[in-house]
Amino acid sequence: MSFHSGNPADKVDWALSRKFEIMKKETFSPHVKRLILVGGGHSHLAVLKRLAMRPVPGLETILVTREVLTPYSGALPACISGVYQHDDMHIDLRPLANFAGARLLQLEVSRIDLSRRLLLLQDRPPLQFDLLSLNIGSRPDATSIPGAEEFATGIKPIDHFLEVWETVRQSAVQRLQSGGNYCIAIVGGGPASVELAFAAQHRITRDARSGSPSSATLKIKLITSDGEILPTHNERVRRFTKAELIHRGIELLNEKTVTGFRRNSVICAGNETFEADTIFYATGASVPTWPADIGLQVDEKGFILVNTCLQSISHAFVFVSGDAATIENHPRPKSGVYAVRQGKPLAENLVRYATGHRLVKYVPQRHALALIYTGDRKAIASRDNLFFHGRWVWQWKNRIDRSFLNKYRELPEPEGSVVLAAGITDRKSEQALRAHAIRCSGCGAKVGGSLLKEVLGNLEITTFPDVVAAVGSIEDAAQILVARDKTLIQSVDYLPAFTNDPWLFARIATLHCLGDIHAMGAEPHSAQAIAGIPFAGDRFMRETLKELMHGCVEILNQEDTALIGGHTLESRQMSFGLSVNGFGRPGTLLSKSGVKAGDILILCKPLGTGTLLAADMRLRAKGSWMAAAFDSMLISNRAAARILLSHHVNACTDVTGFGLAGHLMEMISPTNTQVEISIESLPFLDGALDCLAMGIHSSLQADNRLVEPAIFNTESFLKNPLFKLLFDPQTAGGLLASVPAGNADSCLATLSQTGYPGARKIGNVIATGQKQATI
Repeated sequence: MSFHSGNPADKVDWALSRKFEIMKKETFSPHVKRLILVGGGHSHLAVLKRLAMRPVPGLETILVTREVLTPYSGALPACISGVYQHDDMHIDLRPLANFAGARLLQLEVSRIDLSRRLLLLQDRPPLQFDLLSLNIGSRPDATSIPGAEEFATGIKPIDHFLEVWETVRQSAVQRLQSGGNYCIAIVGGGPASVELAFAAQHRITRDARSGSPSSATLKIKLITSDGEILPTHNERVRRFTKAELIHRGIELLNEKTVTGFRRNSVICAGNETFEADTIFYATGASVPTWPADIGLQVDEKGFILVNTCLQSISHAFVFVSGDAATIENHPRPKSGVYAVRQGKPLAENLVRYATGHRLVKYVPQRHALALIYTGDRKAIASRDNLFFHGRWVWQWKNRIDRSFLNKYRELPEPEGSVVLAAGITDRKSEQALRAHAIRCSGCGAKVGGSLLKEVLGNLEITTFPDVVAAVGSIEDAAQILVARDKTLIQSVDYLPAFTNDPWLFARIATLHCLGDIHAMGAEPHSAQAIAGIPFAGDRFMRETLKELMHGCVEILNQEDTALIGGHTLESRQMSFGLSVNGFGRPGTLLSKSGVKAGDILILCKPLGTGTLLAADMRLRAKGSWMAAAFDSMLISNRAAARILLSHHVNACTDVTGFGLAGHLMEMISPTNTQVEISIESLPFLDGALDCLAMGIHSSLQADNRLVEPAIFNTESFLKNPLFKLLFDPQTAGGLLASVPAGNADSCLATLSQTGYPGARKIGNVIATGQKQATI
C-alpha cells in the first residue's frame, strides 16, 4: 500500500525532501580558512557578535588578547566616581568568544610575520592565518616624556590605571580623614582629563566626608599645553567646563608644556614645577612601534594607515580598527566613539574578504556626539555647535553605556537538540533525555559508574597469575607482575575536548591520563597517544595535530615519560587520550582499599571542574573562573604522590569522573568503612558554587548521585550548596588520600608548600568492618 500520492512529481518531491533531511543531519562545516583577531577592543566585540549571529561555515576564528575582561572606556568615569563597580564597566570575552565559536587565547603576541602570515606566540606553536584584524587600542603619548613610566600613571591601559586609582583613592581618603591634604595632578586638557578630574574629586570627597576635618583639602590640578580646555569642542562647551572647574575648586593650568616627571613633581617648560602626591596623564594617543617594524604602512605619528574599507593600504589581508588606525584622507580624533562605530563595517568586510566578495566603504562621520560625565550624575552633551548639560544628559549617557555593555553580556544560552519521533518513548524518558541534551566533555563525558559496573560484572575475562589487578578491580590501573621486584602499571584514558584550544586541551588531557599512575604511587614510563582530529582542510588538520602533540609531549617530557607511539583518526569532535605504562615495586604501591580507622582524609586539589565546564558550554562561566580552573587542572599529581608516599599513606586514588563521593565509595566499600566528611572543609574552585546555584551541573552528575543512599545524613545538607560538589565529575582532579593521623598535619603543610595551595583535610575514617560502607 502506497504511503504517498500516485503523482510522480509528489514522489520526486518526497524523495528529494527525504534526501535533504538526511544530508542536513550528516553534514558539518570543516575549517578551510582562518581569521585571527588580535586585541579585544570595541570593534572586535561587534565582529564576534556578527559571527555568532550569522556564522560563516568554513571560517575558523581565533581571538588573541592580553586580557579576557575588556573595559568599556565610556563607562570609566562612572566607575571612578563610584556609580559603576568594576564588573559593571567590563565585558567578559570568554562567553562572547564561545558564543561566536571562536577560540580564545589569553596571551601576548611575540611577533607577526606578514610574509608567511604567521602569528608567533611564546612557548607554543605559531598560528597561520589567512586574514588578520588588529584592534589594539592606543596609549597616551606622554610615555615619551622623561620619568613618565616611573613617576606617573597613564589613563590607559585601563586595567592598570584602575589598580593604581584604587590605591590612590584609599590613600587620599585616609590622608583627608587624618587631617592632611592630598593633591592630584592630571596632565591633559581633553575629555578624558576633564572627566577624571570631576570624577576623582567627587569620589574622594564623598568617601572622606564622614571623618574628614574641615581643614583637610583635596587639591586637583589640571595641566595642559593648550590655551583652552577641550580645544576641539565648541565655545559654549569650553566656557561652561572652565566655569564648572573653577566652581569646584579644580585648578586649571593652561599653556604649560610638560617636559618631565619626577617623584611627586610635574616639570614644565622653563623648569616650572608643580608638586602633587599622585600624577596621572590623559594626553593624546600614541601606538607602539611594532606595526611599522613588521612592515605595515603607518602615518607620520605611527598609526596604521587603512583605506575606507578599514583595510591596510600595504597588506590587503590585514584589517585595522579603533585608535591604532588612521583612515587615509579621513583623519578623525582618537575616540572610542569611532571604534564602536567601526565594529559593524569591520565585521562585514572581514566576512566579505574571507568569502571573496566586494568590500563596503566606511567613511566616519565628521562630528561625533561627546557625552562628558561631570562626576555628579550630570553630564555635558557636545557635538559641533550643540551644548547641553544636566541630569537628563547623564541619564541619556547611562542608558547608552549600559545598552552597549548588555549587548555583549546578555547572551542566549545554547540549546542541545534531541530528535525523537513522536510516540517512540514515554514522556518521562523523553524529558530525561532532553534535560541534558547538552552533553559534557572532559571526564564529564564518562559512561556512568552504575552502567559500567553492571556491564563489567557480567563479563567472563581470562585471568593470569601475573595479573595482580585487571579490568573489574577497584584499583586505578591494571597491575602486571613482570619480576619479583617490578610491577608494570597500565592505564588508558580518552577525553572529548572541553576547549577549542588544542594545545591547552592536550596538556590537561595528558596530566589527566597520567593521574591513575600517580594515584598508585608508581612512576610513569611511556605512553601511546590516540588523537581524534576534526575533519578540515589539510592545513588545519595538520596544525591541530601539531598543537595537540606539542602540548602532549611538553607535559610528557616534564613527567620524564616517553611517547612511544599512537594512533590518529578523523572525528566530529576533537579528542585525545593516552595509554600509559608505569612501573612500581610490589608492596610499595598505593591501593584504594587500605584505609584504616583513625586516618585523616586529605584532598589535594579543589573541586568544581565539572560544573564550571558545563557552565562554560552554556556561556555562563566567567573568563577568570575558567582561567583558574585550567590552572588547577594543569597542576600535576606527581609531586603530590611522592609527598603522600613519604608520609606513609594507607590508601589513595585520584578524583575524576565519578566525583568525590563516588571515588570515596570505591575506597571504603571493600572493607565496609565508615567515614566522616566535614562538608565546610571541601575546597572548591572560584565560581563553582555560583554555577551550581544557577542550576548548572555536569550531565554525569545524575549518575554520580546514585551513591547518595550510602551517605548517612543527606537531609541535613541537601540545601547546602557544597553538597552537590560531592558528585561533581573532575577532569585532571586531585589525589584523595587516607593519611595516618600522626602524619596528616605534616603532610598537608608539605603539600601546601609544594604547589598544592588548595589541599585540605576534609574528614576522617571512623571505623572499618561495619555492616556497610557509609559516608
